[in-house]
Amino acid sequence: MKAIVIITGSEFVQGRKQNKNGLFIAKNLFERGVDVIGIIISPDDLYSLTNYIKYALDRSDLVFISGGLGPTSDDITRQAVANAIGVALIYHEDWLSKLKTEYKKAGVEITQERKSMAKIPYGSAILENPVGRACGFIKVLDDVKKAIVALPGVPSEMEPMFYDALDKLGLKEKKKFTQLYRVFGIKELDLNYLLEDVKNISYNFSPKGVDIFLWEDNEKEFLQIKQKVKERLGNMIYAEDNIEMEEVVGKLLKEKGNTVATAESSTGGLIVSRLVNVPGSSQYVLGGLVSYSNEAKINILKVKKEDIEKYGAVSETVAKQMVENVRGIFGSDIAVSDTGIAGPTGETPDKPLGLHYIGFTDGKETKVYKEIYKGSRNDVRLYISQFALNLIRLYLTDKERSFNNG
Repeated sequence: MKAIVIITGSEFVQGRKQNKNGLFIAKNLFERGVDVIGIIISPDDLYSLTNYIKYALDRSDLVFISGGLGPTSDDITRQAVANAIGVALIYHEDWLSKLKTEYKKAGVEITQERKSMAKIPYGSAILENPVGRACGFIKVLDDVKKAIVALPGVPSEMEPMFYDALDKLGLKEKKKFTQLYRVFGIKELDLNYLLEDVKNISYNFSPKGVDIFLWEDNEKEFLQIKQKVKERLGNMIYAEDNIEMEEVVGKLLKEKGNTVATAESSTGGLIVSRLVNVPGSSQYVLGGLVSYSNEAKINILKVKKEDIEKYGAVSETVAKQMVENVRGIFGSDIAVSDTGIAGPTGETPDKPLGLHYIGFTDGKETKVYKEIYKGSRNDVRLYISQFALNLIRLYLTDKERSFNNG
């Protein structure tokens, strides 16, 4: 069985938003033995979307569409499906009644635009939305044995409706076993050597480390592979799900009851920004200082001027003073710092592009790491922020009190 996934929204086409729904749908279909042969991103244009649906129906058995089911003028998925298969749109009376009741309770007028969220192509089966107002639908084309599934774009609405659709299509049971490991602290060649005997494995390298994806048809073999990979990678695995390093660190900080502060230069506040991306971070983030200039390092962080003149701002000495002093300023349990050359300019004969010093302290011991990461300016900054967050993770897991970063 083949499937094509269509993600609607001009924000995706223009690079203003990341396509996470497509990855979610494709992964779950793969686990159920469905061969996903393509993911299409369509702008909010009726002509384009209609033709993409026709294209997908011509080449696959299942078409999953995410997005475009709301009440606004750019929500065109219903009409595009109806146009593609040549049927009319009709109101699902039960869902329309529910919408009228909800809007009446809220004291809001139910306009024609809002009513449109109860429209489905003729002959479709409704997919009820457990948390939102836009219903989804499944349209089975019996004559050609194909089906179209339309889902909202909001993940919290889309995901439960997607599982409901799988159940209705007889695809509830998983036929493949999969596992995601998110890893930081190992080079690409070392990783390939370490896992060269593992089959059914793929890698996705980025400044945040490596995402390792495993799959297997046989459950017993799958469990053996998982165990092998976990034993070999150890604490370089920071997550076993699609969650970010800052979420892992935030959870650990809460569990341990520790607080953190940051002193940043090259990363420009990215470390503390990532930490506060996590809900509830006010419990453990006391603050962060961005000392981008030498004057800020000297006047705010009290880094010794003579040390900057002697060793330079990008040095182990400066990183050490930054991390120890910011911990003192905020009174945090632990602290991290960074100073470096993100590029594309600023290198010297003895200080190449990508050179960074990252400091960590718990008030009893301070350690500074020297890292050189080659890449674009913002890739370098992202890598250094990941490195700093990983130091916190390693410290809080009690696996390496020496802060060994692998």
